[in-house]
Amino acid sequence: MTFEGEITNDFFKPIGFRESHLFFNGVPLTEDTLRIGAWGIDVSKGWCVQNRILRPDEGSHFYLSGMAKIEFHQVSKVSVSTVLYHSLEQNNDFVRTADGNKVSLSKEWATRGIPPQSPYLYRLTGMLDWPHGYCELEIHAEGPVRISFDPSRLVNVSRFFEAPQNYAYPFV
Repeated sequence: MTFEGEITNDFFKPIGFRESHLFFNGVPLTEDTLRIGAWGIDVSKGWCVQNRILRPDEGSHFYLSGMAKIEFHQVSKVSVSTVLYHSLEQNNDFVRTADGNKVSLSKEWATRGIPPQSPYLYRLTGMLDWPHGYCELEIHAEGPVRISFDPSRLVNVSRFFEAPQNYAYPFV
């Protein structure tokens, strides 16, 4: 069973990405729809109840031990900045320059055509799949934002923190 719902504007706020692994194809925007994948989003119990995703677990937050697909519509601008990790296994081991500064990359894309009227700014932070690093992703969009995922993959966030290796994105 797959949950499909809309998380436009303020309905996006109950979704957390800090522990997630983001899959983002950073090519110039040729259309106004942007699709990303996110393994390991954090969702509140209240959001789950409101969206009729019933969970028997106790707790206030759930970790998605699986992939969520998110679509942003009427996107006008995307910017991403990434601080590069040395390896997939050590996510706190940053690539550094000879003088010790962290190596970072950033890029911004915009769609051509009609200027946006009043885009909503969606901010996501998490681990970028490629180039592998800690990233901040900003998406300016005026249209709906949709999410889909398998709700059976939700686990209590306390269970995730007890044994993250059982639930985190499998690098191998």
